[in-house]
Amino acid sequence: MSDKPNYHGFLHNFAPKMDKVLAIFRTESTRENIKSNWLNGLFLLMLREVRTCFKPISKLDGMKVTNLTGLAVIGGLIASIISWLLVLHWGWVVFIGLASFVLILVCLIPYYKNKMLDIYHPFFHMPAYKKFRPNEYELLNHSVMDKHFSYTDLANYVDEVSTKQTEESNVVEIITNQLNEQKDEYKKRIQEQVDREKEIVKEYRDEIEKLNDDLDEYETVISYLVEFIQEIYVIMRRIASGMFHFSDLKMISGFTIYQMKDNELTRIADEGTMGQTPKYIDLNQINHNPWVQTIIDAAKGKKELELRNNQPTEGYESVSFKFYLGKSKKMWIFSLQIHRSTNPRGFLLALSDNKIDKRVIYEMLFGLCLILDDKLEGEKRKGEETFGSRQIGESS
Repeated sequence: MSDKPNYHGFLHNFAPKMDKVLAIFRTESTRENIKSNWLNGLFLLMLREVRTCFKPISKLDGMKVTNLTGLAVIGGLIASIISWLLVLHWGWVVFIGLASFVLILVCLIPYYKNKMLDIYHPFFHMPAYKKFRPNEYELLNHSVMDKHFSYTDLANYVDEVSTKQTEESNVVEIITNQLNEQKDEYKKRIQEQVDREKEIVKEYRDEIEKLNDDLDEYETVISYLVEFIQEIYVIMRRIASGMFHFSDLKMISGFTIYQMKDNELTRIADEGTMGQTPKYIDLNQINHNPWVQTIIDAAKGKKELELRNNQPTEGYESVSFKFYLGKSKKMWIFSLQIHRSTNPRGFLLALSDNKIDKRVIYEMLFGLCLILDDKLEGEKRKGEETFGSRQIGESS
């Protein structure tokens, strides 16, 4: 149980009684100048009490009926006293009369005085209250100076203040909860921002690592291109010296070249391979060696330099394409067999478009094949001319 006094309950119990007292005090019109003539009031009350003996108690046919019983008692009492006094000397009569009057006053004054000082009694008398209880009178009289003041209104005001304090406490609690929620939300956002920054840093690091990897790859590609250009330079020198042949086309990887005639392919070159391709390939055959499947697909294709590739076995890549040579429009099928782990340069140049366009490599091979075919055709014509001259010489 709380030790805090219950002022709120006290006011609600106290207010009705005090408002009744204030209402009694407000019945007087002049509070400041009220006179303390309480004896007149006392005698008036006594006379009012005597009158109650003659108060009508009922009506008969609209007429008041007096309390005749009281008159008989009082009349008899007065007659007895008068008859007794007549036998005494007048001096004793006066003395007894005065003494009786004083005795009656002495007995009745305290009785009526208490009633006059009782705020809730009908005989309450303001001048007597001011005379005998001046401190209480000043306190209560000061309270009624403001005609609009009441203890009930004070209790209601305390109610409103208490309610307002409760509401304010609730508001403070709500605001505190909101602040705590916002605090948690801000902490969450800060943590999310920290996590995001960490993620961004990680992304930057990953990007930097990727750039480093790309840089390493570019360096590797550049080194491959330098080697490739060096090989092209050697081939050009060999072309100029007349030493250029099929073996010089092995600048990417091992390869096989087929020439198509009618519906059959004839192998005309094979350099740097394991010899896994046959000498002849019948295009009408349904099942073929997986090493020649891309060759057949390229031969049956409709476009020149259209790449066909597959993986005939684990670790190997087969790439084939066709093209036409010379005025005779003879068709060659060029097939590369690349082992990825042992020939990374060939795999990158022939199968990847990340750094360089692989079609440039195949067009370069096509160009070299044109040069080689012209050379072979020239040698063939030269041989035929030499053979014809020799025959003419011999016949002569």
